[in-house]
Amino acid sequence: MAVNAPQRLPGRPSGGETVLDVRRIVETAWSIVDEAGLGGLSTRTLAAALDVKSPALYWHVRSKEELLSLMMENLLLDSLDEIPQNLDWKDWLKAVARNQHRLLLSHRDSGLIASLAPPSDRLRTNVFERILAPLLGSRLPEEIASAAAGGVASFLLGWVIYEQRPATRKFVEAYHDPDVAFEMLLTSFVNGIAETAAGMGNTAPKGRREN
Repeated sequence: MAVNAPQRLPGRPSGGETVLDVRRIVETAWSIVDEAGLGGLSTRTLAAALDVKSPALYWHVRSKEELLSLMMENLLLDSLDEIPQNLDWKDWLKAVARNQHRLLLSHRDSGLIASLAPPSDRLRTNVFERILAPLLGSRLPEEIASAAAGGVASFLLGWVIYEQRPATRKFVEAYHDPDVAFEMLLTSFVNGIAETAAGMGNTAPKGRREN
């Protein structure tokens, strides 16, 4: 994952306390999950791994649900890094999906975590808006752009959950290569969105501010 500059969360560390930032909290949480699974992650085990007291962590992450959201926000933001900004919207959407697929599969139980993490305001403003921008900039109707981004996310989540269940993956592999099938279905989905947009004239509704 790309390493961004440390971002401080609201909090008030006491004197001599280990300094915490978003990246350190998230990377440590993923390390716990990769070793022990989602069942091994709690604010208590996270505080211990960070070598801080639980109350210090609560200044930054108030619950396990908030922690899961933070983990997913950072993973999804990482998926947008290093994607060329001049891509056609179809290539952009496929590149985002491929990066998210790769990063999700790099961590144990990530599909389950994604399904449990409550959507946050940061997810809406920092992640979803960035995914939507190239689609809207290509004059896709807003409702189609939103449905395309949300549809790809839903497809990806279900696919990753299946891939991370050994019995299910073994069953699927008996019929086809999962990676080849993923590419085929992703391309088919995006091409279908393009056909729908073309049928609507591929123009932005009147009254919407152009990017």
